[in-house]
Order: sequence, then structure tokens, then C-alpha cells
Amino acid sequence: MKNFGLKFHHLGLATDNPKLTLKILKNIGYKPIKTRSNKNYNVKNIICSSKSHPTVEIVAKMGGKSPIDNIVKKNKNLVYHICYSSKNLKKTLNMMKKKKLSIVKISNSYLSPFEGVDASFFFLRGIGIIEIMNFEQKT
Repeated sequence: MKNFGLKFHHLGLATDNPKLTLKILKNIGYKPIKTRSNKNYNVKNIICSSKSHPTVEIVAKMGGKSPIDNIVKKNKNLVYHICYSSKNLKKTLNMMKKKKLSIVKISNSYLSPFEGVDASFFFLRGIGIIEIMNFEQKT
């Protein structure tokens, strides 16, 4: 994805049992780094890092309706998105369209609870759901 100005950030792992998921991740070498509650989406997010594995964001329902309801209802646990960072989201999306990639925005932009930058979810045909955090410097 570097061809499009994207840098890997994390994998999003939806779960109906965050305690069990965290226990398993700890057993394979992950450490929880940051925990945040996203009240707009009724989810709790836990960023976990490892020296030898990609960063994982645990996404767990807090109560009420959330974007992961159907995922955890069907699968209990599922890696459902790949997150990338971009220094220029508009340029990234234009480059993808020029290469005839089918990408559709599927969420409103929101403030990332971890990075403090605008982020959005997209459906990239052939890959699935991706999240892009826009690190563009505002002038």
C-alpha cells in the first residue's frame, strides 16, 4: 500500500470477550498499550503491541448498538479491518482511483481516540474494510 502513500498501522479485531482476547494476545507476546472508550460507537478499544507481530486493536462492544454487532453475533471474534495512516488522504484516494481500485467510504470521519487525527472506514474491493487515519498537517 506504500504505492498509495499508506503505512500499516494496525489490525482491528472485533470480539465479544475482550478479557479472553487480551489474555490470549498476552500469552503470544502482546502488551496492551492504550485503552479508550468510544462512546459515539459504543465500543472499547485496546491497542496491543508486540516486538514480533503486527499491532492489534481489540474492539469490544460496551453496550447499546455498535458497528461490530453483526460481526460478533456471527463470529464471536474476527479480524475485520486493516488500518493505515496517510499524510494526504485526498491524494491517496485519487491515486487509488487512477489505478481503478474500487474504494467506497462507509463511515463518517471521526476523531481517532488514539492518534487524535481524522479517520474514516472504507470498503476496498478485493481486500475488505480498511481504516485510514489522515495525518495531513493542517495549515
